Amino acid sequence: MNNMGTCDHKPIPRASFLWLFIAGVAMAGCGNAGQNTIRNTVPFADLFSIHVDTAQGETYLNFGPDSIPGNSQLNARCTALWYYHLYLFENYSKVFDEDQQLLAILPDTVAMRNKFHALLDADTAFRKLYMRSIDHVDVAPLPIDSALGIAAHFFYLHRMNGKPTEHICTGINKVKEMSSSIDHPQHAAFCYMAIRKMEDPFALLDQVIEPFRTELKANPSDERLTELEHLVYDTLSRSPELRKALLDTYEQKAQYLHFKLVK
Repeated sequence: MNNMGTCDHKPIPRASFLWLFIAGVAMAGCGNAGQNTIRNTVPFADLFSIHVDTAQGETYLNFGPDSIPGNSQLNARCTALWYYHLYLFENYSKVFDEDQQLLAILPDTVAMRNKFHALLDADTAFRKLYMRSIDHVDVAPLPIDSALGIAAHFFYLHRMNGKPTEHICTGINKVKEMSSSIDHPQHAAFCYMAIRKMEDPFALLDQVIEPFRTELKANPSDERLTELEHLVYDTLSRSPELRKALLDTYEQKAQYLHFKLVK
């Protein structure tokens, strides 16, 4: 069984976790020269969007970073780094876990939007972290081997509902716990973005897990599953394909990033 997201699952239980979450908006623009000197003049809450959608008779919220918050040069950065900013939003904002509170305000969409903005404005820790990217505040260089170690942890093998399960996710993979450095969220966001830009990251995960497939079907002990989990991390951290994804993404996004990837 393959699973993906925060964690996004196949099938995905919450529409706001979709890999293609408002992808048409997210891909609306590309870069301009002079990005690195732009300071944000858009109100913090306006850097995010929220929409009410329905599917199969259920109402849900699509909310997260806005790729086009209004300033042409800022738009280019927010579009190019949308997956990067999505990682920060899903893992460090308090409002991400308040979808039920916001849904309870409906059908008053104006009040719901005002509450969404108020929750964002009150989250000063998240604001400080997020604005490091928006304002292009310098972050420590990221060695490629360290990036590989972080990226490997987005590929997750563990037990779920009593059975070994594979994920590509941000919510339960311990990436946040890997370092207490103030720069770690930014580095992890970059690695997440690189994985999301891969054509088929599950193919890479399947390739790494294939030698253990029979053993996993036999439902190994917790101790053995932990050994396999760390073996998957180690193998992925040496993966040429994952290394290429990181290097390619850095080359494509370097003008918008506020740190250097050290090869």
